[in-house]
Amino acid sequence: MSNLGFLSSGDNPKSRPDFSTMTDVELRAYVLANRRDIEAFHAYVDRMQQRPPIAIIEPEEWSEERMQEVLEQKDLL
Repeated sequence: MSNLGFLSSGDNPKSRPDFSTMTDVELRAYVLANRRDIEAFHAYVDRMQQRPPIAIIEPEEWSEERMQEVLEQKDLL
């Protein structure tokens, strides 16, 4: 059965980078440059799913005080 040109874990593992040692930016760049590498794509998605969810602020909560509170909780200030 054909893999439609996609790379998988069985494709020349010696030339494959170690995704666990890449930064998020490096892994994203690799995935974008190697769009057929399914293993890299899965590594990237798995990593992103491990991140805490983004704070969602409902429109009725849009106040400077509420934004300040959320940013402080996320250590962005």
